Amino acid sequence: MFDKRTGNFTKIVSICAIIFFMAPLVVIILASFSPTELVLFPPKGFSLKWYHNIFSSSVNFMSGLSNSLEVGILATLLDLLIAVPAALGLAKYKVRGAKKLETFFASPMYIPSITFSLVLLQLFAMMGRVPASLRIFAGHLIIIMPYIFRNTYSILTTYNWTLEEAAASLGASPRRTTFDITLPLVKAGIVSGAILSFLYSFDEAVLASMLNSPKFITLPVRIMNYMEYAFDPTLAAISTLLILFSLLIIILVEKVVGLNMFMK
Repeated sequence: MFDKRTGNFTKIVSICAIIFFMAPLVVIILASFSPTELVLFPPKGFSLKWYHNIFSSSVNFMSGLSNSLEVGILATLLDLLIAVPAALGLAKYKVRGAKKLETFFASPMYIPSITFSLVLLQLFAMMGRVPASLRIFAGHLIIIMPYIFRNTYSILTTYNWTLEEAAASLGASPRRTTFDITLPLVKAGIVSGAILSFLYSFDEAVLASMLNSPKFITLPVRIMNYMEYAFDPTLAAISTLLILFSLLIIILVEKVVGLNMFMK
């Protein structure tokens, strides 16, 4: 874990930082198995009833999970079709006003969620009856796009474009060059951007809470609503499952692109 040249002080600080960040997760996981209605640590016994409550509760957590997955996956897939070609075009060709276009695609990152949500709320109110699923989808489509664009564009800025020229000289068509050479070589940026976008959409609560309806509510909003009236280990159980979900995504990233490339 540590290099031989690492000093004792650095090791101690690193270990303390790891404990500081991991301790709340350990508390949450252990508290989710508490048999009592109070969140206790350490738990006075062992019970799985709070995990059962996730699936049987009248709050419909599973419906919220389904809605969050639906919006997150669809918004991420559509943004891949928009942001990746945009990044390829800006990086490869000397487009007039390229800096302005780059700022345009990244601009949703700099707008506070509450401000953007209010603007969308007013816009959809003027348009009339727009389904809540479509309202939330449109909002997430915009706010997660910068993560795909910036991650892909950052890889393309260091890409060796002479590889495409070499492929063309060997008779490869532009389409084959793009799909067989360029996209595989920048896969790390695309995959990492897509994962970050999906996670942000899945966890987003401000926009979803303002644009939802009783018929379409995402998981973060259902959790927030549940916290207003109850605070029992059900929330710890949900958090534990989400921690496992995040761990699976980390394993997926390691398998596909490697964590070192993802962090870059």
